[in-house]
Amino acid sequence: MVYRNHRRLQEPLMFPGWAGTLDARDYRSVCPQWDLQGRMKGAEDCLFINVFTPSLPASGSFAPVTYPVMIFIHGGNFEEGSANIYGPEKLMDKGIILVTFNYRIGVFGFLSSGDNTCPGNMGLKDQVLAIRWVRENIDRFGGDPNAITIFGQGSGAASVLMHILSPQSQGLFSRAIMQSGSALCDWALEGEPLGFAREIAQRAKCPTDSSSSILDCLRLKPVMDILNAQKETKIFGDYPLRAVPVVEKSGDNKFLPDTPINLLNAGNFRRVPLMAGVNRDEGAFFYPLLLNTYREALRENPNFLRTHLIPMFILTTTNIRGNVDSVSETIIFEYFNRINHSNVSQILQPFINMSTDAMYVACNDITVHSYAATGAPVYMYTFEYRGENSMVELQYGTPIAYFDPGVSHGDELLYLFSLDVDGLRQPSLLDNLVSGRVVSLWTDFAKFGEAPQFVNYEYPRWEPYKPENQAYYRIERDLKPESFYKQRAVDMWTRHLPALAGMTTPTSSPLTQNKHSESLYRTLAWAMVAVSIALLVVVIVLLVVLYNQKRSQSFKANTENQSRLSGSTLY
Repeated sequence: MVYRNHRRLQEPLMFPGWAGTLDARDYRSVCPQWDLQGRMKGAEDCLFINVFTPSLPASGSFAPVTYPVMIFIHGGNFEEGSANIYGPEKLMDKGIILVTFNYRIGVFGFLSSGDNTCPGNMGLKDQVLAIRWVRENIDRFGGDPNAITIFGQGSGAASVLMHILSPQSQGLFSRAIMQSGSALCDWALEGEPLGFAREIAQRAKCPTDSSSSILDCLRLKPVMDILNAQKETKIFGDYPLRAVPVVEKSGDNKFLPDTPINLLNAGNFRRVPLMAGVNRDEGAFFYPLLLNTYREALRENPNFLRTHLIPMFILTTTNIRGNVDSVSETIIFEYFNRINHSNVSQILQPFINMSTDAMYVACNDITVHSYAATGAPVYMYTFEYRGENSMVELQYGTPIAYFDPGVSHGDELLYLFSLDVDGLRQPSLLDNLVSGRVVSLWTDFAKFGEAPQFVNYEYPRWEPYKPENQAYYRIERDLKPESFYKQRAVDMWTRHLPALAGMTTPTSSPLTQNKHSESLYRTLAWAMVAVSIALLVVVIVLLVVLYNQKRSQSFKANTENQSRLSGSTLY
């Protein structure tokens, strides 16, 4: 279905079909977006599904279906990306049918007026329609409609949790995998959709007096005008993300009738087995911004990190709005203590650690903790293997010689798919070994709904995550069971910083107090002591200055009086 002009910003409809035989052997257009060089690519005629199967049923055959199905939802901050780069070969070897698809992104997929004029979430409703089509038709490709796993990366992972929670998606799949993202991440939900719609309309030179006037005008605007308006809303690199899912407050066909955390706590959803995790250095994609945009400012102003960089990060990537100065001081004390704040090479890794914790680790922890508390099976992982290739290097090039971006956002995709991207190095033997293990973990979960237990007992058991054990599997050169992943950082970002900011609504379910919390309390206390001492020093300096000014004025007044007295005597 084509979504331009009168169909733009409308809910999707199932394609009515075609006459004759459709040649579906090639990828079709991606949805409108910017490429990494700042050029527009794609078209609004972009909603296509790709089905890859190890084999097709023989014509006229009534043999039972055999293949489990994995439906992948691509990432890209809800603003970019497509299904076209994810080659299926590695999954085909495991007897899996892979389905990928495009969905509307950016303003075209997620603009909302906050009312019935444009309720929003068109991109998510595209996804529902694609998943429903797969369930209704996958048997014709040899797939089992009762063994469907949805999995996604980044914003695709956030979409996966939204499908678990949405009343529109119930019963369409039986398992779910979330890679480096969650609907509970601050960046995954827009709280003021009408304000954003008005901003887009204003930048696109459309009227803003009513929802209908905004929509009527935007439907007639060229794609380039809308993409430019979207780009102009950015403040800190690609952030804030505002063309994202919203809570639908009106209408009969609500995909998200409430916030994801409220839907999760309400429990009115099918508790499918869940696998979820993060990569070690998710925030490495910030390094081009630090190196190219802010290097000189950091070098010239030793306070730039404190007064500009950290506050900008907080205000564009998190929901924290109150007491930003104190929040920034606490973050600096925790992540940037004892380094040169003017040296970007020293700032890079702490900034990656901070952004990883704030944007991915904390919300992943809330998700697995809250979901496991419902009694559903949960398996958590961390991906920490650094191979020959890096997604952030493939996208942005090799950084400064002495800096390694580590295991960046999207790196696990290199081991799951045969990616169609330029610049890939030849994988090492160890890369191929790790890839085989990762594919086995993912596909066995899709087949059986639980973590695989290797038959040769080479690796320890992957225990399910429970609120009391917080178990996870660390994927490196080897596979290692661990527990309580980065709880100090989790406590900081989900409890202590929101409290410091005066946020009345907790960002997570209550977590068990542990030694990490106690340590963090000490850190926060010392941070506040440091702030208090700094303020005290400022007050003392001001008092000294005022005292000296008063002395100077008094001395000047006495001198003038003496001069006048001397003058009277002489004359």
